[in-house]
Amino acid sequence: MELIDVLIVEDDAKIAQIHSQILRQTPRFNPIGIAESLQMARVMVKVHKPSLIILDNYLPDGTGIDLFREIISNKTSHKIDVILITASDEIDTVKTAMKLGCFDYLLKPVSYERLQETLTRYLTLNSAMKAYDNLEQRQIDELFNIQLRDKHQQQLPKGIESITLEKIKRVFSQNIGVKFTVEELSQKIGIGKTTARRYLEYCSANGLLTAENQYGKVGRPERVYVKLSS
Repeated sequence: MELIDVLIVEDDAKIAQIHSQILRQTPRFNPIGIAESLQMARVMVKVHKPSLIILDNYLPDGTGIDLFREIISNKTSHKIDVILITASDEIDTVKTAMKLGCFDYLLKPVSYERLQETLTRYLTLNSAMKAYDNLEQRQIDELFNIQLRDKHQQQLPKGIESITLEKIKRVFSQNIGVKFTVEELSQKIGIGKTTARRYLEYCSANGLLTAENQYGKVGRPERVYVKLSS
């Protein structure tokens, strides 16, 4: 089985190791190294010729988007796909990444469930592309449907928005085993308690979180929510 070589460009060693671990747990992905700067990344791209780069945008000696531009402008280089990691306020960077043909982009702090979903989609698209020699319209449509993330996402019910849901999932992914009450989550996310309760019950009903009653010394039990594993 052909492996997909992946270069991780990330100056935070802990985050880079988590990325590497997720890649190793996903069939066919082969993390070939970690670059902590643009200079190191340029060398490793030239030496290792990765097929995919998980690219942080803020690096000690420049930005990841600059490296992306360099890779595209190098006509002699083989094709390299990029998953760009950006801050939530970098809308111009996201727009540029889309124009350059970035496979996907993830917002900081990274939701590792979201990264896993991106890797799975990349693998599916990569396998589908290699399965066809001559493309018909139906096959082209199938490939584009794989690339369009919304085609594969479950339709959310009324009152549940993807942006708020992603924020809540991110909080619990970063606090494995920590129990949150409705009020605590409401304050952390900046939403009303009624809204927080609606999202928490949705997550509990769909297996994203575990809900339980926590009993104190006096008074009624309080409902708490927790993510037990990554």
